[in-house]
Amino acid sequence: MTNLANFIHKIDAERLRRARELSELKIRMAEINGVAKYGINSKALIVLSYAHWEGFYNECVNKYIEALRDSDSKVSDISWSLLIGVLKPDLQRLRDRNHSPSAEREFVDRLKLLINSNFSSFDDMAIRSRSNLNFETLSHNFNILGFEIVPFQRWRIKIDKELVGWRHGVAHGNEPDLSSIDLQQHIQFTQMMLLLMADVFQNDLFRKLDKKN
Repeated sequence: MTNLANFIHKIDAERLRRARELSELKIRMAEINGVAKYGINSKALIVLSYAHWEGFYNECVNKYIEALRDSDSKVSDISWSLLIGVLKPDLQRLRDRNHSPSAEREFVDRLKLLINSNFSSFDDMAIRSRSNLNFETLSHNFNILGFEIVPFQRWRIKIDKELVGWRHGVAHGNEPDLSSIDLQQHIQFTQMMLLLMADVFQNDLFRKLDKKN
């Protein structure tokens, strides 16, 4: 039996740790009467905000898969698309052999064997961020997870432009257009996205596993 409350708490604790660190940045900024819009401190803040966005998503994935593994759930019962995480080596062999008839037959045979798999051998790289957690990547991963992307839909432009776009520009040594930046609001937006992410993963755990406990 899965200790569902423990996994929910772990997600909350991780979110709060990250939210507190971002809050400390807001306090420091207020103490020094703000940060120059194009200065090194503002660029560091942008990179750190993205790090918490991507890092928290990956932590949610870790805790989510850990909870499903602990519950001995069947992968296909959670989301049919999650079988990608079980079949990754077989999919790679299929590609390596150019989808030859024999490779396709062997893949189907393997699918028959693995169709009732649990999460013990699940490869979570199938649903990780891959260092570019923009809206498209999030939508793709949510589709595999069987999640609705709707809660994030209204924030699509801000996620792509501000959380991801600004970070990529700074990280690659470029000069992104920061003319519209409000650093206090950027931190608050990041904190809000963390809370929204936690809600999505936690609500799905309740929906999928609460009936088992």
